Amino acid sequence: MNELAKFLLLSNDDLETAQLLCNCGRYRSAISRAYYAMFYMTQYLLLSQGLDTSTYKGVLKMLSLHFVKTGKIPPSVADLLREAYDARQACDYESDMTEDEEMAKNVIANAQTFISEVRMLLS
Repeated sequence: MNELAKFLLLSNDDLETAQLLCNCGRYRSAISRAYYAMFYMTQYLLLSQGLDTSTYKGVLKMLSLHFVKTGKIPPSVADLLREAYDARQACDYESDMTEDEEMAKNVIANAQTFISEVRMLLS
């Protein structure tokens, strides 16, 4: 399996997993998987243009430089990735974080929007 196919598969799997986890009341994990669905889709987008990076900061920088600043992706869509990252960080590392179903559903919906926007750009 090539790298592009791998990132697309990971994104699809993580988005589906996020939805399943949310349905089971596993909101922290659902938020994390929704973020990673977006992260992998961003890596897919970057790699499809010959750009490669593996860190969150690198992905965000490349997304901004090559897609937001050029007008290919609206800043509001790129912000969805930042917001999902912040939510994942809070869920994973803040022991007093209170996640709930509404928060998880919001992050999942944002992931769906983000992924749809990237797919439209690539079509």
